[in-house]
Amino acid sequence: MKRTKKNIIILCCSLVMILIVSFSARSLKYIDISALKITVLIILNLLNGFIAWLAMKQTDMIVDVDLKNKRQYLIGAIIALALSVIIAVIPALCGFSLVGKHTNFSWFDLIYNFLFYMLIIGPVEEFVFRVYLQDTFVSFFERHKWSGVVVAAFLFGLWHIINGNIVQVLFAFGIGLVFGFAKYKIKDCGYVSVAFGHGLYDFLNTIVRMFVV
Repeated sequence: MKRTKKNIIILCCSLVMILIVSFSARSLKYIDISALKITVLIILNLLNGFIAWLAMKQTDMIVDVDLKNKRQYLIGAIIALALSVIIAVIPALCGFSLVGKHTNFSWFDLIYNFLFYMLIIGPVEEFVFRVYLQDTFVSFFERHKWSGVVVAAFLFGLWHIINGNIVQVLFAFGIGLVFGFAKYKIKDCGYVSVAFGHGLYDFLNTIVRMFVV
């Protein structure tokens, strides 16, 4: 995709819309009904994905989705396991947590988190940040394409300040760099890899909070 005035305007507009949708998620703390909160959260995440898809359609971008390539799932799983061990398991075994406080085990929470992270968070966030934004910035930075990976990871980190703090921003930035450069550099590591890996990483953190922290 060329760095034209039209494409830059579409990029800016889509970023603003994604930001508005994301900030609206802060209102969820005022909702006491769990089922309603879950429903609204899913809708907001899907809306961000729709905004990115619409922007890609307007700029003739194409996403390569190869669900049959087993190597993509293997690569995603390896990345997720490595990140989880380094960021979640080892610190927890050392007596402190980088992935949140202990949560009590329940089958509902376990199943819900698995479905939410694997079917919503992983696919949507990676579609927005690693497919739409990263591929857009990589195409914009013709001489230093790797800069596009860094910018997308930075936005991914910054996005996490909505429901977090500066520490979560830094961690998200680092995780964004890992998934970003994996997609950019590793053969057979495409959208399916990073979406699967992202969802699995978040779910593994849930397991760590339940059984290790």
